[in-house]
Amino acid sequence: MERRIKIVWILSIVAMLLITAGQAYWLSNQYQYMNDEQIQDIYERILRTVEKYDTIRTPRSAKDTSYSQKGINTTNNMFFYQLNKFIDMEERTTIDKLILGVLEGRNLDNMGTDMAIETLRIERNDSARVDDKEEDLRHGQWSDFMPKDRVLFVDSFKINMSDKFAPNLNIIINQYRLELDVPFTLQQFDSLLAMRLDNHDFATRLVVSNDTVYQWMPELIQKGTLFNPYIEVSYPYNPLRHQSVLVTVKISPHTVLVRMGWQLFGSICLIFLLGLCLLFQIRTILKQHRIDELRKSFVNTMIHELKRPVQALKMCVAFLNDKSLRIDEKAMDEVIHDSMSELDNLSAYLSKLRDMTRADDEHTQLTVRTFDIKETLEKLIRIYHAPEDKDVIIDTQFSAETLVTADPVHISNIISNLIENAVKYSGASVRIVVDCLLHDQQLTIRVSDDGIGIPASEQNRVFDKFYRGSNLPDRSLPGIGLGLSYVKLLVEAHHGNVSLSGQTGKGTTVEINIPQ
Repeated sequence: MERRIKIVWILSIVAMLLITAGQAYWLSNQYQYMNDEQIQDIYERILRTVEKYDTIRTPRSAKDTSYSQKGINTTNNMFFYQLNKFIDMEERTTIDKLILGVLEGRNLDNMGTDMAIETLRIERNDSARVDDKEEDLRHGQWSDFMPKDRVLFVDSFKINMSDKFAPNLNIIINQYRLELDVPFTLQQFDSLLAMRLDNHDFATRLVVSNDTVYQWMPELIQKGTLFNPYIEVSYPYNPLRHQSVLVTVKISPHTVLVRMGWQLFGSICLIFLLGLCLLFQIRTILKQHRIDELRKSFVNTMIHELKRPVQALKMCVAFLNDKSLRIDEKAMDEVIHDSMSELDNLSAYLSKLRDMTRADDEHTQLTVRTFDIKETLEKLIRIYHAPEDKDVIIDTQFSAETLVTADPVHISNIISNLIENAVKYSGASVRIVVDCLLHDQQLTIRVSDDGIGIPASEQNRVFDKFYRGSNLPDRSLPGIGLGLSYVKLLVEAHHGNVSLSGQTGKGTTVEINIPQ
């Protein structure tokens, strides 16, 4: 049985831990998922803010432009680009060279219809060495079709257009041109971003990367810890110049936890309910195990207690069956006295079992009436038969008012059981004090003795059925551990309470309180 209980405990605890771990894992994934949703939402807001700012920066007319330090007006002048492919013989790779420039806007019509557009693209592909083309660029020989005296600005970049993540060239050129017309500034961008990010804390700064690898697309980087995260969003507003705006946003875990409120509450309630079920299960198993042990102890005690009077009665019958021994009248008297005494013990055991069965019934009927407890107690003491081998003194104390309302039969049984216990668990002489006090609409019955006492560790268990103390001077003392349990049931039937106090070797005091 002990092994089975341990197995059940282990399996229950393991199941509880697994369920708790599963809930924790699920909540962690939910938190991570909702946190990623929040991060993605913030990321999209930042991108929309950049798009909005680019729309605001786009010049509508010449007076709207605010040019960079170069002083170039691409709205009134002509903006052009040329894309050439070169072969780097040393690296054995193909390099795309993008040349950007601005032509002066005067007399554009003289250059032909095809060139009289806002943006001019000149295609020229050859396989010349890149060093030679750079030399041509330095000497202004970058195109045979463009008038050199009209060139206001020329810039060139090496890019890798063969990459599968290669950008849309028109978008990159437009971003470069927009930066020439209206440079990116943080003040206006921060104002727009503050309106979109609500209460999120953020910081921005412009960054020029020294990395030779072009960053064409926005980049999102998650940093920090699980409960103190933040993100960095790098948006290349002029990728050809490696210019980016870096936005750092602190992510609030509180927002995610509020959104997960019902999930957290449900999981906590589920774990709490499972914990209560586990505790209730363990308590039930322990209680059943203890009841099983008490039943075994009760059976063994009953066998022992019933065996003694049966053996005594058997000896008496054997004595009476011997005709030669029946001549001795004195011996006959002793045998008859012993037989009556053992029969009384046997009847007492059976009566106590009967009373326990009745008292354990939830529908135990009480015959409550008003009676004089002093008269009842004095009668009880008067008819009490003390053992011949013990010197018993019983003192009583009463309050001025002795009329109480209760079941007189059950009250007599309660006091009788307490007196029997006090006499049984004492030495050759015992002094018992019974106090019956009526005050504040409450009846207090206190029975004190100077017997062997009860250890403090066992004082809460002596009211359990079939329990007997461990400090008995003689284990052969008659008793089956039902006396105090019977007292407790009767007191609770009167809606009262019972308590016990005392010290080992100094006696015991049992106090009963019954409302009036």
